Amino acid sequence: MELKLAKKELEDEQQTISLKEIQNQVETNGSATFYLDNDNPIKDIQKMRATLDKNLKSVHLNELRYGIDKNSFLYELHIINY
Repeated sequence: MELKLAKKELEDEQQTISLKEIQNQVETNGSATFYLDNDNPIKDIQKMRATLDKNLKSVHLNELRYGIDKNSFLYELHIINY
């Protein structure tokens, strides 16, 4: 499963991250925070969250709004390995 990461600059190319890459970063660092693009289907994000929860990780998913219109948001995915 691939999810799109939020862009840091408008000119940047869209980057993706897989579940395996997320798990590797969490195992290496003990925790990780990812900012995901709002183009990702919420079902895919919830599926990834459920998979990480099963693997004994604390997963927090937040919706961050940064503008007036309803399409100005991104997802913050914070994972802690315990």
